[in-house]
Amino acid sequence: MAAFELPPIAAVADGWGPPAGGELDTPHGICDFVDHLDKFPVTRIGRICDFTASGQRFQAERTAKGKAKGLFKGKGPVQALSPNKEDNEGFSLVDSRPIPGKASGKSRSKSKAKGGKGGKGGQDNYQEGILGQKQKNMFRNEQNKGKGRGKKGASNRRGFTSFKEWSVQTRAEWNLMRELMVTSLAKLQIDAKAVQFEDVLWAGTMPVYNKIYDRVTNKTEIPMKRFEDLNFFNVTATDDPILPDVLQNDPEVTVIATDHVLACLVAAARSVYSWDIVVSKVSNKLIFDKRDGSQIDFLTVNETSQDAPSAEDKENMNGPIKLGQEASCINQNFSQMVLDMDQPMEDCDQPNPFEDEEDAGTCAQGAYRYRKITLPGNPKGANEFEQNAVKMVVRTEVNCKLPGAGKDYCSVKAMHEYDPKPNYNWRAHLESQRGACFATELKNNAFKLGRWTAQAILAGCDTIKLGYVSRDHPTDPWAHSLLGVQTYATSGFAEQIGLNRNNMFGILRTIIDLVMSWDDGKYLILKDPTKAVLRVHEIPWDTFDSADEEDEEAEEEEQELDEDGNVVPQQAS
Repeated sequence: MAAFELPPIAAVADGWGPPAGGELDTPHGICDFVDHLDKFPVTRIGRICDFTASGQRFQAERTAKGKAKGLFKGKGPVQALSPNKEDNEGFSLVDSRPIPGKASGKSRSKSKAKGGKGGKGGQDNYQEGILGQKQKNMFRNEQNKGKGRGKKGASNRRGFTSFKEWSVQTRAEWNLMRELMVTSLAKLQIDAKAVQFEDVLWAGTMPVYNKIYDRVTNKTEIPMKRFEDLNFFNVTATDDPILPDVLQNDPEVTVIATDHVLACLVAAARSVYSWDIVVSKVSNKLIFDKRDGSQIDFLTVNETSQDAPSAEDKENMNGPIKLGQEASCINQNFSQMVLDMDQPMEDCDQPNPFEDEEDAGTCAQGAYRYRKITLPGNPKGANEFEQNAVKMVVRTEVNCKLPGAGKDYCSVKAMHEYDPKPNYNWRAHLESQRGACFATELKNNAFKLGRWTAQAILAGCDTIKLGYVSRDHPTDPWAHSLLGVQTYATSGFAEQIGLNRNNMFGILRTIIDLVMSWDDGKYLILKDPTKAVLRVHEIPWDTFDSADEEDEEAEEEEQELDEDGNVVPQQAS
């Protein structure tokens, strides 16, 4: 067989194609068409022919829209390629479906990018000092949200909730350490009877519950009081004035945390929205923290409902963010409203650790109970740490105690009805169908009830007072009324909602063992809003330390500017 030799081709160092000038060194037959350019449409020379599925689909779409007319201006009209009729004899078309591709996905992404107003958002709380922050904007990530096509958004058409924002936007440099399926958390068990509790100290005051509110019905509803002059605190473990000292001075203590943070971990399997927890490991010591202004500070409303609040309009009073602020304020007001101010309050070992001298008398009434909790080890553990017991100090909250000589500590919480329906509302059905109303709330707010129950167990509260608060008018989020209060034993309430103590402490012990198996560093436990997954990332030490600087920058951006862009000076009042 004769060998095939490729003819020499002229090489152009500055680009590609024939040389800019001079005679071609290649033989005729390779580039001789250059000498006959007048016979070819100029627009066709240099074009790349795309015979792939995407190229054919793109050309068909342009032709259908009329954009391909006049595109090729060569001699004669451009005729579409059509198969030979003789070749098609004996064949029939069996599949007329369009070629699969990403056209539909592109249209959805474009519609989302066009609508919505992103940017730094933050609504000031109407109640000063809410959740330990004085008029500090709530942290929200920048994310454009579109309304989709049609009457409703694409997510609503599929029956999914539209509240899919991440509490923290992950970064490429963060190292993903572990993914935990929240469904697997239900299998974690340790013997709750072997868990030991010990009081470290009490701080604050211990008020007494007013039993008058146990007799409230929907016919004798009581307007909710607002305590705007009081400061409520929810300080993280690192900023607590007592917890870091205990961790440093007591060599037996390995972990410090607050009941709010641990309760989120315990009830993680019930959550839908995104939230995050920061864990710092230093010298085999763990600190469980929350970010200032994070989602953990706010309660959720109808998070697990099939008809969850829509977040398409963030300024809507019935959106998830606005409802969370409203429910948090209701709980703070309710915790102070049900106290019997005529009864003398019991002073604890120390005063309120978060009260300043200049703010004396403006702190909400309640007690902080610092407890040392000992979690037993597993004799079959993989290492020595898993086999030994773990001691952690947790700051818990006790709202009040019941009247009497005993020490029956009580946790006071309030449910929130914001959109009563004609066929179902608390004013019409709470008195006659209280069990059905509670079952509905358990279905719609499983994560919130799980958090409250875990907090009561950690604090050692034997009783839970659950109030039912509804808006006076569905369009007024500022006026509410108390329709009734129901009393539960904490142990029975936990069984009723399916919260097992063995599983509760098993989850905490497993997460502690997991982080302790890694090197010293800073880790972020992030709940995925789209999947039932907890992701643990390793993050740099300085992450989230510039939150205060961002708030200051946001305040500077909100300053009034004149036509030239200069800050308008404030006029003396």
